[in-house]
Amino acid sequence: MSTMSEDPLKSREVAVYRSAKKADTYLYLPVEDDLESLPKELASLFGRAIFAMELTITPDLKMSRLNAEEVLVGLQEKGYVLQLPPPTNAPVLHERLTE
Repeated sequence: MSTMSEDPLKSREVAVYRSAKKADTYLYLPVEDDLESLPKELASLFGRAIFAMELTITPDLKMSRLNAEEVLVGLQEKGYVLQLPPPTNAPVLHERLTE
């Protein structure tokens, strides 16, 4: 059984990919994993993954839209973290108004 030298909830090297299909959608994946390890449904929804960067995530890392501690937990539990676009401030029109 292999042991990691670092606690994965304290520090994790990740590869960040952006979706070619959905704007402002990013996927965080441990560097030791590859895109083939993703669930098929997620891979299909995400579309073609374009490598954006590699980074080390620590609990105190300031991230623009995600909480670093939650990212570390998500990586540990699911093996990936999906960052979706921010919600829009556009009003939602009632279905009858858009017909």
